[in-house]
Amino acid sequence: MSMKLRNRGCKMKRTKLNHPESVIYTGDFNNDKTIIEVFSYNKESIKFKTYGDADFGSEIMVMKDSSNIKWINIIGLNVVETIIKIGEIFGFSLLVLEDIVQVSQRCKIEFTDNYLFSIFKMIYRADPKVGRSDKNSDEVLHEHLSILLLKNIVITFQENEGDVFDDVRRRLKENVGKIRTRGADYLYYVLLDALVDNQLEILASIGDEVDEHEQLTVEATKVAMDRLFKLRKQLLLIRASVIPFKDIMVELQSEETDWISSEVKVYLSDVSDHVNHVNDLVGLYREMVNNIYEINMLNTGNKLNHIMAVLTVFTALFIPLNFMTGFYGMNFTNFPGMKDPNAIPIFLSISFIIVISMIVFFKKKKWF
Repeated sequence: MSMKLRNRGCKMKRTKLNHPESVIYTGDFNNDKTIIEVFSYNKESIKFKTYGDADFGSEIMVMKDSSNIKWINIIGLNVVETIIKIGEIFGFSLLVLEDIVQVSQRCKIEFTDNYLFSIFKMIYRADPKVGRSDKNSDEVLHEHLSILLLKNIVITFQENEGDVFDDVRRRLKENVGKIRTRGADYLYYVLLDALVDNQLEILASIGDEVDEHEQLTVEATKVAMDRLFKLRKQLLLIRASVIPFKDIMVELQSEETDWISSEVKVYLSDVSDHVNHVNDLVGLYREMVNNIYEINMLNTGNKLNHIMAVLTVFTALFIPLNFMTGFYGMNFTNFPGMKDPNAIPIFLSISFIIVISMIVFFKKKKWF
């Protein structure tokens, strides 16, 4: 199902927020304060500074009007007073601020006269105990991410420290690639590309693990079912992110808007190809995981059936023996051969012959 929301021709003016009580953070991260990273750059130079809750307002107002390209990254959404203040500075509507802090909000994109607003789910490997990015972890988490594109400004809102944009920061600081020579829409593209590339990186490690489980299945070795269930959950998590991502990419390329230049749309088509590749890999690995699960369950069932067959054979072997011992164990006094001194050896010999005959018969029938 498409998870896309469009707002064509919506004109939003800078307004005072009259109902801040409706801007409520619904996520799990509880940061003591909001951290605001600001990159201000052009082709020749770059400035980077980190602000806290109280000291960012006046300086950002000055930077807002400069001709430099700015990337403002807001870390922490639970201090809603700061989010509201940022919204007032840049003229974001109350509905946009609500979408920024309500982490259950679906991925979407909106085009307005004042900005382009989009929501994504940032997928990354992290330590679930602290919720921070950790590429060595085998856990995959997702985080609510909002990206707004304004004139010469890109603003990102994320829930917690640690993200997938470290390479973007490095390229900005070291002036690697074209970022410092292009506009804000190119920076927007670079951030989207980083989101998708990280998903591909996670899928590559998941693919390696799926291959290992597949090899274990071929070798009839027991597969760790708990890990298999975790892989299925991770793939579902990525799938829930990539499906609306596809719709957003289609929208970005097809929409006639001044926010995205035709040159950047060419780059976005490459991101769209990567998104489709992610979607294809998710489908492939889900199918492989499901097949491994089914084969493993089939192998387990076959082993159980083999065990039951062996136990059934043992039970069948004792049926004639139980009959003979029960028959000769009755309290009658006149049994042929009862007083014969060779009765016991004869009885044991007959029992042995019966058991051997039944085993040979079962083997010929390939019942075990």
